[in-house]
Amino acid sequence: MFCVSKNSIVFVIILMLTSCLNSERYASLEKRGTPDWQQTKPAAKSVQPSNYRPDYYLVKPGDTLYSIAFRFGLDYKKLAKANGIGSDFRIFEGQSLKLSEQIPVSKTASASVKTTKTTKNSSVQNSVTNTNSQKNDASVKASLNDKSKAASWVWPHDGKIVRAFSSRVSDRKGIDIGGRIGDSVVAAATGTVVYAGDGLPGYGNLIIVEHTNSFLSAYAFTERILVNEKDSVAAGQKIATMGKQGDQPGLHFEIRQDGKPVNPIQYLPKR
Repeated sequence: MFCVSKNSIVFVIILMLTSCLNSERYASLEKRGTPDWQQTKPAAKSVQPSNYRPDYYLVKPGDTLYSIAFRFGLDYKKLAKANGIGSDFRIFEGQSLKLSEQIPVSKTASASVKTTKTTKNSSVQNSVTNTNSQKNDASVKASLNDKSKAASWVWPHDGKIVRAFSSRVSDRKGIDIGGRIGDSVVAAATGTVVYAGDGLPGYGNLIIVEHTNSFLSAYAFTERILVNEKDSVAAGQKIATMGKQGDQPGLHFEIRQDGKPVNPIQYLPKR
């Protein structure tokens, strides 16, 4: 009778197990990875565009009407009227603001508009020629005004422009000026400081100055703020020292008219 020892049986079993483990079919999960059907895919992150603007905003500590309007690209005066806020532009923590420049129109007012619409239309045809001539005169005056406005601005820093303005890119609402940490930052035009703080996301230490003709200028990522809100400043007056944007020294500078970003180069003197 054929006799098989226990040692032989154990050896055969070990060989069979080794063969299975070396087979790709029986590879460990650590080597093969988790099957696709068992993998838990991470939930897609909800990404808000940088120019996202909600319908309403809840006022937080440190907010001002100026900073909120600046953040969402609105005219602070129109924002105030749309929310029934007085000429002192005072807001309070927890207040809900409708982020709109449109003043709610009552039913009575809309009915009045309809009744006068016909009368206005009848007079339009007779005034076309006069209107066109007035527009031409207005465009000439506007051009002259723009030149006078440009002459009243000065550079906030004499460094080189390292990033230009672009109306098509949401995070390039101004220009970036290079320099050294601690360099002087000056007011680009005479005006009143309406915001000085670090409460606006993406701007660091920020100063906003209000000027005539519905203009605002903004100075972001400063190292030290040297003025307070409601201070009057003159063109060329030192208002801050230069800080860093990321890991590079620099100043982010914006000019806005009626709350909308404009290219600062159109207003700053040539150099």
